[in-house]
Amino acid sequence: MRNFEQSAQVGIGYRNEIHDWTLANLASFDLLEITIDHYLVGGTARREAIASLVGQIPLIAHGIGLSVGTAVLPDQTYLDNIARALDELEIEWYSEHLALTKVPGIDLANLLPLPRTEEVVEQVIKNVNFVRSRIPAARFGLENISYMFDYPESTMGEAEFLNLICRETGSYIMLDVENVVVNARNYHYDPRSFVDSLPADQVLEIHMAGGFFFEQTRIDSHSQPVPQETLDLLDYVLQVCEPRSIVLERDDRLGAVDEIAADVSAIRDVVGKEAVGKGYENAKPAVA
Repeated sequence: MRNFEQSAQVGIGYRNEIHDWTLANLASFDLLEITIDHYLVGGTARREAIASLVGQIPLIAHGIGLSVGTAVLPDQTYLDNIARALDELEIEWYSEHLALTKVPGIDLANLLPLPRTEEVVEQVIKNVNFVRSRIPAARFGLENISYMFDYPESTMGEAEFLNLICRETGSYIMLDVENVVVNARNYHYDPRSFVDSLPADQVLEIHMAGGFFFEQTRIDSHSQPVPQETLDLLDYVLQVCEPRSIVLERDDRLGAVDEIAADVSAIRDVVGKEAVGKGYENAKPAVA
């Protein structure tokens, strides 16, 4: 396996649509992030394509179907299937969104924010503890999401809400840097202050992406090159945190592989700059 104790490892979110390109450029990545739901329900061909990656490159997992904000415990069968998939794919790190994606019997097909109240905190903690009890072999992390509306009943800030839940459940923070930039722009706060509010030693994974503006609103679409503003915030994050992995997410315009390659290179430039600053000048991923 590779050494995650020096500079952060850089990779992309695996997408079946660019499977051949990904394999042809595997040496450009330190790891790949699998969307675990694609493995579970994406069909036989996609499942086999993902399984073929085992042993070729380290894999981590990200989910989209857990809905830790639903006011009932997560589905036990779903969690057992995730645990089995993580074992089959030899994955030890699994993250999900701190969000609501379903209510009992209805899939909302979207990542929705949660009211940041004590009552919701209690339910999410209960849900996350249940998740961790069903998937004991994997480290579990929660990702900050971008959101298009907030709740007037919220009684705590975004960072406070995330910190409290992660602290009480022992989950690590999957910091989506683009989501911080998007929310900071849309809700008029300082993104660096948000980063400063996080426990640096709990920020263990990072997502990077690029979106667009619709009128005056910034949209997290995962469809465009990573903007300089987001790369600059990554630079700041790496000055105060030491994540083990940084993953570029791309979900639209996947044919623009030159943009994906350029984004990976730009992320590596930021990582390399900070690695030198921390005394990792000769740090290279060590493969066993």
